[in-house]
Parts: sequence; structure tokens; C-alpha cells
Amino acid sequence: MAAQIDVPRQALLERLTSELLDGGTKPGAKLPSERQLAERFRISRPVVREVLTELQERGLVEIAPGRGTFVRAVGALDAGRLVEVLYRRGQTTPRQLVEARTMLEGQAATLAAQRATDDDIAAMRRALDGFDRATGVIGRAKADIAFHALVARASHNPVLDIMFGSISGLVFEQMLRSLDDPQVVAEGVPYHWQALAAIESRDAAAAGAAMTEHLTLALRTYGSDLDESLERIAMRKVDDLLGEGASLQSVISSALSQFTDDAEERLIGGAS
Repeated sequence: MAAQIDVPRQALLERLTSELLDGGTKPGAKLPSERQLAERFRISRPVVREVLTELQERGLVEIAPGRGTFVRAVGALDAGRLVEVLYRRGQTTPRQLVEARTMLEGQAATLAAQRATDDDIAAMRRALDGFDRATGVIGRAKADIAFHALVARASHNPVLDIMFGSISGLVFEQMLRSLDDPQVVAEGVPYHWQALAAIESRDAAAAGAAMTEHLTLALRTYGSDLDESLERIAMRKVDDLLGEGASLQSVISSALSQFTDDAEERLIGGAS
């Protein structure tokens, strides 16, 4: 039996997170019970339950009522669950996010033009077709986040893929702001197809330029929102559009899965 250790709640959360991410615990493995963890770490079962719930929210485990808690395979989008809290503590603004996305996604589009497979291009096209068919903000936002995630994947650079996953929640919130603004929609949507056309024609410079123009549109159109806390802006929209208590990451994962077959099967570091 493992040695007993006195730990507070945060220390238990960090310790279990480290154990789950160090590769020693295989996906699908069952964790010790709440009682066993409480005894091992000398902490109450309600606190253990809170920690396990937070690990599930981060995408590291899956809690099956009556069966136990099981380790999940961590995908690129799950990176967002692990680090998004750090971005939020820093009160990220749309301007800051645009600056980061321009560097990340501009390069991803450039590489996608050089490396995208036929399947990659077909998936991106499905996402844009879905965007054009969608009528509401949420439907468009789902197709929008899928397209941008698929461009990152088509770079065939797993680091870029993971980096995009780590900010996907913030990106989705920004998309809700953009897609609820008629001016941004009118000016920004055509860049989607320009970027895809450049990727398909293997024009790396044009692909990067189209993505950069698409992303920097916010700098000209957001007005006072540009330097407002993105979380504060999003709070005005997320609950109304998604429903109270909705999980952004689950919406994003389902959106990507809608346009590709293996979105949730890829592991961090496993993209080619």
C-alpha cells in the first residue's frame, strides 16, 4: 500500500495531475477509490471528490458513476483545459489574443500550404461549408473553431497543434464576440475561403497573409472591446448563447469531431 502523506487540496490536485501526465498511468486505467485516496493522502473524502471533479473538468480523467474514475487519453485540445486558467488569471484581452494568434496561426497556415494532405483540405472545406450553412452564432462558431483547429493540424507540427489547443477556449470566446458583430462577419468571413484556396494551391505566402488579415481585422473593428478583459466580454455572451454551466471545451471538441473522424484519437505528441 502507498505511504500515507499529509497534503492540502491544491497539493493533491497538483500531485495527481503530475502522476497522470508523467506517462506512467495508461489511458483507461482505473484510479484508486475516493476512500483509498483519502487514506493515502490523509484528506477528507469530500475534498478528494472535489479534486477528482476538477481533474475531469481538465480532461484528465472520466468519472463513471458506480464504476469509478478512469484515466483519459489527453488530446491536443485538452491542453486548453490545463493552461487556460493561467491565461484567465492574466485577464487576457482581445488585442493580446490577436497578437498571439497572428504569430501562431499565420505560421500554421503557411505550413499548411506546404504540408496539408488531401484529407486535411477536405476536412477544412467541410468546416467552411458547415459555416456557410449555419444560421446562428453558435453554429457558425463551432464551424469556425473547427476550421482554425484544422489549419493548425494541417501544419503537421504537433507543437503548433498543441499551442492552438491551449488557447482554443479563449479563441472560441473571441469568435462569439466577432460573429455577433455584423461588420466583423461581413469583412472577416471571405478570408476563410481565401486562406483555404491558398492552402489548396500550395501558395504559402498567400495562405499566411490571408490568415493574418483575417485575424487582425479585430484590431480595426472591436473599438473599446479591444483592451477589455476577454473573459468579461465573453461573460455577456457565453451563458446566453450556450446555456448556463456549459463547457466550452466540450463544445469545441464536439465541433472538431463533427468535421473530422479522428479528432479525439490524436494524443499530444502523436500528430505527424
